[in-house]
Amino acid sequence: MSTPFAQSAATDSSRQARSARHVAGKLIAAVAGSSNRLMRIAAHPIGASLCLALGYMVLCSAYIILSGRVVEGAAWSIEQLHNLELLKGLAFVLVTGAAYFWFASHLLKRIAAQRQHLALIFQGVSDCLFLLQVEADGCCRFLCVNTSFLKVTGLTREQVDGKRIEEVLPEASLALAKDKYQEAIRGRKTVSWEESVSYPAGRRVGEVTVTPLADKKGTIDQLAGVVRDITERTLAGQRREAYGRKLQVLSRRLVEAQETERRNIARELHDEIGQALTVMQLNVQAMLQSPGADALVPRLTESLEVVDRVLEQVHDISLNLRPSMLDDLGLEPALRWYTNRQAALAGLQAEFAADPLEHRLDPIIETECFRIAQEALTNVVRHARARTVTVELHTQDGRLHLGVRDDGVGFDAAPIREQAVRGASLGLLSMEERAALAGGGLEFKSTPGQGTDVQAWFPLKWQTSPSESKTP
Repeated sequence: MSTPFAQSAATDSSRQARSARHVAGKLIAAVAGSSNRLMRIAAHPIGASLCLALGYMVLCSAYIILSGRVVEGAAWSIEQLHNLELLKGLAFVLVTGAAYFWFASHLLKRIAAQRQHLALIFQGVSDCLFLLQVEADGCCRFLCVNTSFLKVTGLTREQVDGKRIEEVLPEASLALAKDKYQEAIRGRKTVSWEESVSYPAGRRVGEVTVTPLADKKGTIDQLAGVVRDITERTLAGQRREAYGRKLQVLSRRLVEAQETERRNIARELHDEIGQALTVMQLNVQAMLQSPGADALVPRLTESLEVVDRVLEQVHDISLNLRPSMLDDLGLEPALRWYTNRQAALAGLQAEFAADPLEHRLDPIIETECFRIAQEALTNVVRHARARTVTVELHTQDGRLHLGVRDDGVGFDAAPIREQAVRGASLGLLSMEERAALAGGGLEFKSTPGQGTDVQAWFPLKWQTSPSESKTP
């Protein structure tokens, strides 16, 4: 027969059991209703630990619920309760162990899959990847390299893995590599450089990037490196440079041939056609003064005017082709004469300023500088509608500077440059090409309504001999 105290204790025990079952039931329901979310959380290491803890709580809750229901369902003796407790403990250990085993195996499989994926990425990257172990004495040892590293260098994995850098890297690049590694370690920063190295697979050019890795204590114990093979790109660049040099030599020879032909045509116009026209002019004048030519005076006078006009045109064409003053006196007198001549023909006010030169310049420099000024002045006369034009020729910092400015209508530079690129405006391209062939450069500035400023510069090269004054 139970006492009131025993009945009260049983009531309290039952109430606590129901409360625990209520809390555990809510926890299980919440876990069961969030399975998809838990799977996403479990993909993260911290989430996996959380899921493991939640699984343990679920098992404990289930144990409490089952124990309470078994105790409430029947009356047990002390021996039976003792055996029941042993069975429940054994069942709990087995279930918990099985759950832990399943979760651990699932987690280990996922870790193994991720490591396999990382290994595939590491080995499949086209760039050369390597990992170095920084030892206590400051030396570095290869921990691992990817397949691209072995393919580019021609080495085997046995020749690299676990070897010191002195045993793998060629002696020619070893000192540079050590300096860069120490720079990355001391500065605790990523270091990049370019190097050319000879390996068994041949000479390779690569862009190397090394990043230091620290342990939990903050000590740099590893270096992760990436080498991008740029051998083909470097060779292609060298080939382009060689082609560019050949093209520049060819262009220079074409310009020289053009100037030689201009000189020859100008000489032929002056010596042959000019002299023939002069003879014709003298003959017509003689016929006008001869007796009995009164009836032919109007025609002879008209013919004389035509001959004078053609003779003047031949003279102008000869000067435009190749002014003899450029060969005889040099750049500064020829440029001064041409500026004043063009200004007089177009009705412009011309200003010319030049620094005195110690000697005659290299014929190529004289010719290209004069041709650029000639093209710029022609543009001023044809398009600028200017009132004043200024031409300057100065030497500064080992360079010859040419400037042609006007106060004309100006223009928008961007469309003109686009037309020049498409070949619609050859004047600008011609000036830029001439400046480049002479080893210099050219730039122009123009704004609508504010005129145009053309600036060109050339290396200050003198003639090899003061007596030379002819362009080859």
